[in-house]
Amino acid sequence: MHALVESTLIREGGVLTTLAETGEQWDFPNAWPPLQQMIHEGLLNIGSTDSKALADQVAYTYLSSAFVAYNQTGYMYEKYNALQFGVGGGGGEYVPQTGFGWSNGVALSFLKTGYTPRAR
Repeated sequence: MHALVESTLIREGGVLTTLAETGEQWDFPNAWPPLQQMIHEGLLNIGSTDSKALADQVAYTYLSSAFVAYNQTGYMYEKYNALQFGVGGGGGEYVPQTGFGWSNGVALSFLKTGYTPRAR
């Protein structure tokens, strides 16, 4: 948990997939929705008060960023920009997709667990 916090991967709009800035599909500044869920689950498994608080932050950030993007555009995005809250990601071999299943699935998973989007 401490390594994650010190890594600078946690940003305003989510947890970065990598710090490598290559313009490729998943690299900086993108946040991949399934990674948000994996990090959330890993933090919960640590079982400490601090890890639970960070897990909550990851879930609320993803859900809230996706909610803002959806309210502004009408779309769920394949990935999100971790540097800009509520903005879809970019880069890669093709135009980023909208209405993406894993983005919807992560949002539904967090909603089912009791998280709700928070106003900023």
